[in-house]
Amino acid sequence: MIDIKHLTKSFQTPGGKITVLNDFSLTALNGTFLGIAGKSGAGKSTLLSLIAGLQKPDSGSIKIDTNEYENSPTEITSLSEKELSAFRNKNIGFVSQEQSFLENLTVLDNVRLPSYLSKGKASSDTDTKITEHARSLLEAFDIAHLADQYPQNLSGGENHRVLIARALINNPQIILADEPTDSVDSERTEEIIHIFRSLANQGKIVILVSHDKEALKLCDKIITI
Repeated sequence: MIDIKHLTKSFQTPGGKITVLNDFSLTALNGTFLGIAGKSGAGKSTLLSLIAGLQKPDSGSIKIDTNEYENSPTEITSLSEKELSAFRNKNIGFVSQEQSFLENLTVLDNVRLPSYLSKGKASSDTDTKITEHARSLLEAFDIAHLADQYPQNLSGGENHRVLIARALINNPQIILADEPTDSVDSERTEEIIHIFRSLANQGKIVILVSHDKEALKLCDKIITI
């Protein structure tokens, strides 16, 4: 589960200090599909970044229980950068709004990359399994034909689907999706949201940030920030 207590995050701007999250608490259990709604600038993306450990809160705690560690749940705000990177790579699939690809790698290689980072030097058998899994994800999002293309040659919608495939490659327990259906047509939106719904049904935690009311309809609960 994810257990967030009294989370506060502020940013210093030329106009002064702005608090985007103030004493925010949330608990999400395995099997939860949670929607986060709210106006632009309300702190939705910041919340996902904090859960993923990409930013540090001013105060409060973020505990994630994966049932894999003796001292579980893990307080991620206390982890070192190296520990946090390893924890995130194994347990969290993050679909960000930024299309953070390595431009010199093909779509297939970008999707496979997190698995290689977690497993280190792979044997031929492991490499085959990683590749097969990556191709199955590309097929699930109807972009298998783009495996040998480079990200700069893809449309915005295609890039979003590649980001989702990459986020799922390590079979993470937690999926954080920040506007994953942006630039995607209504048919693709429905397919993507149904995949997230099925992942939650399998016992994973899915947190979806979206402005799309239709996309939020399949969530178990919607929190407005």
